[in-house]
Amino acid sequence: MAARAGALRLIHAVLSEKALLDEAYAHELAEGPLRKLNGSDRAFAKRIATTVLQHLGEIDTILSRFMERGIPKKSGPLRNILRIGTAELLFLNTPPHAVVDCAVSHYRTWRKYAGFKGLTNAVLRRISRDGADELATIDPAKATLPDWMYQSLSTTYGQDSTNAMMAQFQKAQIPLDLTLKDPASADEWAERLGAEKMPSGSLRLASHDKVDTLEGFAEGAWWVQDAAATLPVQMLGEVSGQKVLDLCAAPGGKTMQLAAGGADVTALDISAKRLERIDQNLKRVGLSAELVKGDLLKRSFDEKWPFILLDAPCSATGTMRRHPELIHQRTPADIGHFAKLQAKMLNHVADMLAPGGLMVFCTCSLQPEEGPELIADFLMQNPTFGIEPLTPEETPALAPFIQPDGSLRTRPDYWPEAGGMDGFFAIRLRNHAPS
Repeated sequence: MAARAGALRLIHAVLSEKALLDEAYAHELAEGPLRKLNGSDRAFAKRIATTVLQHLGEIDTILSRFMERGIPKKSGPLRNILRIGTAELLFLNTPPHAVVDCAVSHYRTWRKYAGFKGLTNAVLRRISRDGADELATIDPAKATLPDWMYQSLSTTYGQDSTNAMMAQFQKAQIPLDLTLKDPASADEWAERLGAEKMPSGSLRLASHDKVDTLEGFAEGAWWVQDAAATLPVQMLGEVSGQKVLDLCAAPGGKTMQLAAGGADVTALDISAKRLERIDQNLKRVGLSAELVKGDLLKRSFDEKWPFILLDAPCSATGTMRRHPELIHQRTPADIGHFAKLQAKMLNHVADMLAPGGLMVFCTCSLQPEEGPELIADFLMQNPTFGIEPLTPEETPALAPFIQPDGSLRTRPDYWPEAGGMDGFFAIRLRNHAPS
């Protein structure tokens, strides 16, 4: 019951207060009732909340079909209590008697709304009996994705691919990807961790214990980083001994990649707190980089850089398999906001790249406005720049993701048997100005 009460708090924080799920969970662990629970109950609370967010559209459709009059007004936590019960019944395979008993027990805390006990009991009993049949008639992608997002993805990638991405968004278990400090030790660490070696060079764990208890964490042999997030650094090529400017550097996985590759890295981010986290991670893995706090759009450097990585702020729709709350929080206005910001950053950073220098621009968004649609305008405004196409011969591991213009696109439905990957757009831009 305590785990379900924790899940109720998490769902409220995400859907009503627009908090990110991981941030809400961390807050509850630090200051909320979850801090009093054991590890398995904490995990169950987050599993329930995640499942509700992954299947929210389907759950709400089911509820609308079993509640002809809809959710009563001024019913407080009723909607989320029913969402939790429906998620447990239809997606978590919890025994119906436990679901109904715990749902009704919520009203011990919410006594003001105790009059809804009978309705809660009746609705969940109907769903336990007939909900699976109703669920089979619902299109998960159309039900769960907002209309604008469904149209955007299906227009860009096709309905079949959108459905395949939705299937990855809704997987109960998302694998853990690790980037090795020493890529040559991949075979050793794959055996020690029971991990799968991915074509990108990452190690993938299908399931795992707490990250900081895994072998190799304390000694700094690896760090957590989605396989797709490692690819933009690989696009820079050989950086050993080279100066590299890593912009919008948090959370720091790419900074560590560059440092592990022997680069002389300067990492800039606007957040002091996130830079502190990067510093802690660098120390754990025994790597170094110069960390600089600053607003990229207000920052200039005395020198020109031969290599720049710009991992620009974005809507992060490509990460929804790990962050299902984004499905319900992003709006078309967000896409427009980020696209304008990315265009400003690209043009500002162009002046920082040395003649002959190479820049990789990337976003973890699936929306074309936050990537490919920016490049034509950028090239018109910066006539010395051109696309440096990726080639399969140069980067065999990236070959499946190379687009006709030489850019890179990953999607959640790629590597489906292994658990998918985050969605990224990345492109190389060369400054052909004479030195």
